[in-house]
Amino acid sequence: MQSGKLKELLSRYLSNDCTAAEKAFVETWYNKYDTLNPMKLSEAEMEADVDAIQKVLSRVGGQSHRLILWSRISAAALVILSLSALLYLYFPGKQSPDYAHHTEADIKAGGDKAVLTLSDGSKISLTDIKSGEIAVQSGLKISKSEDGQIVYSSVAKSKTNQGQQAPEYNTIETPRGGKFQILLPDGSLVWLDAASSLKYPVVFAGKERKVELSGQAYFEVAKSKGKSFKVLSANQEVEVLGTHFNVNAYANQPSVITTLLEGSVNVNLKNSKNSKSGKRLKPGQQAALTGQLFQVEEVDVEQAVAWKNGYFAFERDDVRTVLNKLERWYDVEISSEGTFDDIKIGGKISRTKSLSEVLRVLQLTRKIKFKTEGRRIIAMP
Repeated sequence: MQSGKLKELLSRYLSNDCTAAEKAFVETWYNKYDTLNPMKLSEAEMEADVDAIQKVLSRVGGQSHRLILWSRISAAALVILSLSALLYLYFPGKQSPDYAHHTEADIKAGGDKAVLTLSDGSKISLTDIKSGEIAVQSGLKISKSEDGQIVYSSVAKSKTNQGQQAPEYNTIETPRGGKFQILLPDGSLVWLDAASSLKYPVVFAGKERKVELSGQAYFEVAKSKGKSFKVLSANQEVEVLGTHFNVNAYANQPSVITTLLEGSVNVNLKNSKNSKSGKRLKPGQQAALTGQLFQVEEVDVEQAVAWKNGYFAFERDDVRTVLNKLERWYDVEISSEGTFDDIKIGGKISRTKSLSEVLRVLQLTRKIKFKTEGRRIIAMP
């Protein structure tokens, strides 16, 4: 079958638009591999099967959905994971009863949820509020656009923040299971991931624009002549003039990760007077701050901003890192029984899928299984 026709067939299968004959064709091909017990095959046989399947899927875009275990795992485990997860992303398939998970009620993906705290301490839920004007501060109108974005726009000339008057700050916070987008007073765009917060002044006065981040955010900074833009997070300071970058600064991870997509940024230790302790990033580079040291490497920037574009992107992630991402997005608690020390996971899964669908992908690795009780989940090897 030509690759174009195969791609069309797979698309119609996922949309439940196949004829009975077409559905049988797809499922017969898939079930041949889904019902195999790979542990009974030799490594050479398993590798041959995976190579054959990958050649077919690569012609229909399958390579972008690879789920891989890295070199620290045995060759047999590598093949099992590549085989099962690759196929799942195209076909519903069947699942071994030993790795079935039980859900009382499926948990939906997160969505646009946030709370805006004004400078006077009043809180506004942005989840349910309708589009239109929310408040006026320092000559700026705060409103919610039709597409759900928070926008600051000028309504009058203001002398706020000049002279002796103290600056006013707003804070936008997303809960677990939430995300939000905001257009700052200077025209910079910010996307906030789940369980994140951004504190910023209502008016950017002086020679620098400074915000404070907890969690993860993607920034598209508006250029402002003579005014640098600084992002403070954990023990790090990022300084830019106008650029696109992502900062991942969750408290429960070992490093603060900064990824540059466009422009140039300087990363340094917060409150450090030693400029040599920091690093300057070029597009395509990522800085990881662990303790007091920065480590810079070239990366696939699409992995870093996949969350903004609606995907989970795992790249040699350990199991706890993967579970942390699921906890934040689905607002659940995931504990572990047993050890997953030797497992690394990579791949790409839509964040619009329900939790049960995502867990099912992970279970097809045959290296992890789940037991679900309401919003509490136990991961087991």
